Amino acid sequence: MSTKQDQAIEEVRAKQRNTVWPDTIRNSRSVDAFLWKGSPDAPLVQRIGAWIFGVLFIMVGLGWSVVAYVNHWWVFAVLSILWFYVGGRVFLNGFRKNESKVSKRR
Repeated sequence: MSTKQDQAIEEVRAKQRNTVWPDTIRNSRSVDAFLWKGSPDAPLVQRIGAWIFGVLFIMVGLGWSVVAYVNHWWVFAVLSILWFYVGGRVFLNGFRKNESKVSKRR
């Protein structure tokens, strides 16, 4: 094979590394860390994604709270509180943070 073909093959492999095992685990771990801990330098697209996920989690919490209210089941009330907490935390992590606050939590 020629060097051009070798370079082309290496470029394709490098581009596909995040789609094959175990690199998918590394990528998902960084996304989970951003959603849970936040980041001072996350791009706008990631911030909007965090806001969307946060709002969706809050809506699930709202749905569980309606079920808890209608059926008078305390288990669903606890679930709704948990979903509200997770949604609120993810939503707020979509905003910029000071570097000192983020480094303290890590």
